[in-house]
Amino acid sequence: MERIGKTGKFQKPPHKKRHRVNELITNPEIRVLFPDSSQQVMRTIDAIKEARSSGVDLVEIQPNADPPVCRLVDYGKFLYEIDKRGKEQKKKQKTSALKEVRFHPNTDKHDFDFKASHAEEFLRKGDKVRATVVFLGRSIIYTEQGYELLNRLTERITSVGKPEGPAKLEGKNLYIFYVPEKIKIDALERKEKKEREDEARAIEKERAERLKKLKEAEEKRKAEQPKDQDENS
Repeated sequence: MERIGKTGKFQKPPHKKRHRVNELITNPEIRVLFPDSSQQVMRTIDAIKEARSSGVDLVEIQPNADPPVCRLVDYGKFLYEIDKRGKEQKKKQKTSALKEVRFHPNTDKHDFDFKASHAEEFLRKGDKVRATVVFLGRSIIYTEQGYELLNRLTERITSVGKPEGPAKLEGKNLYIFYVPEKIKIDALERKEKKEREDEARAIEKERAERLKKLKEAEEKRKAEQPKDQDENS
């Protein structure tokens, strides 16, 4: 249950332990998992003594097992690892959103490229995309142009996504759904990363060669300077 703090905002109650630890473990006998991956069934009181002597805690991780399973581990580090895994799992389970790009049968090249780029970006981020061709007024007679436009879009996004199904015409809207293809996206990102690294190396190489030439020119100038002085004397 939440409570109201001094600021007038709701606050969560103090954190409670998520596991039974050390003397809070009430079963007389437990199965103990040791840091070296070995395990042993032993009396709880003896396991607590073992934990104390090792400078760690006895943490119950499977209370419903028979006997309950406990680990010898630093409880603070144990909770940190659980929270870390939970956050990583949430990142992997990122929910995708449905994005939409809209066209008309007479959409010009500039507008098409602009919206197609948005569709590619949405797919690269893991979002599903709906592409819709809207037929206003009597433009419904140009449905063939709408299909051709969506075919061009399908070819354009092939490196990051694919159609979820065929295009459908409902009323004055022709639409198709695209879904991201993670394997292709990962391959594209690796390729782009390599290209950036190659470009950076080429720039660095060119810079090094330019500095080398400047250094050689400076050394040549210094080497020729005494000759000029001798000729003048």
